[in-house]
Amino acid sequence: MIDELENITAIKVGGQKEVFSANHVDYGSVIFKKIFPKSDSFERAKREIRAVSLFNQDLKVPRILAHNCEEDKPDFLWFIEEHIGGLNLRDTIKSGRTFDINQVVRFLDSMLTLTIHSENHQLVHRDIKPENIMVDPDDEFWLLDFGIARHLDLDSLTKSDDPFGLFTVGYASSEQFRNYKKEIDIRADLFSIGVVCYEMLLGQNFYLVDVNNDIFRVLKKLENSSLPPLRIDGDRQFQLSTFISLLGDHRRNRRPKTAQEAKIIFDTLKETLTLG
Repeated sequence: MIDELENITAIKVGGQKEVFSANHVDYGSVIFKKIFPKSDSFERAKREIRAVSLFNQDLKVPRILAHNCEEDKPDFLWFIEEHIGGLNLRDTIKSGRTFDINQVVRFLDSMLTLTIHSENHQLVHRDIKPENIMVDPDDEFWLLDFGIARHLDLDSLTKSDDPFGLFTVGYASSEQFRNYKKEIDIRADLFSIGVVCYEMLLGQNFYLVDVNNDIFRVLKKLENSSLPPLRIDGDRQFQLSTFISLLGDHRRNRRPKTAQEAKIIFDTLKETLTLG
């Protein structure tokens, strides 16, 4: 299968995972990933494949087209993933683009629909951030990279006595980075979605501003500050602004309790918005 790959170009090389773009004789343009046997990398790769398989083709998650995870003692694991055209959200924001209310509503519709599906399958992505979101040529939003997703129906791979869990600074909720396993559920992903929404509208991450790249200052800010209100054209009653702040509340018990509850609130407030 991997012998049929052509025009292989490195995207990310090093560490325990290497990522390439390539062309495949049957699948066309694809993403090719190699995972090397370090620590728990093989088990995480298998769980990533399991996570992606839970989403049907109508949802904005790239399909895994082939893999070798059933091989006995391979030198490395590999999988071939559907390629999504466009730019990732990080590069889009870096280009200077900010998003209007119509695009933010589309983003929330897509991400909340995905989190409902995740929650129904006891899955928490745990790494929703601009680098893991693709904006395709039709301005549709795709969620990528389930490499550190937490399967609530499986034993955790992170040690319970580790002071910190797996997380990306500035996007993870306090319960996630503090490794409070019993508190980690879909509300961790809702928090990250709120943070990304804020960044789409203002072009900067609220929790990373004025902290001089000091991780401990970021964590302190995360534990003590929620996303401030925003002025958004078309949000005359500040319902969308309030909702984004609700998602990004640093207090877990203030966020919607479920993804379904968040989507119901969002669908109701959309009636107050002026959309183009």
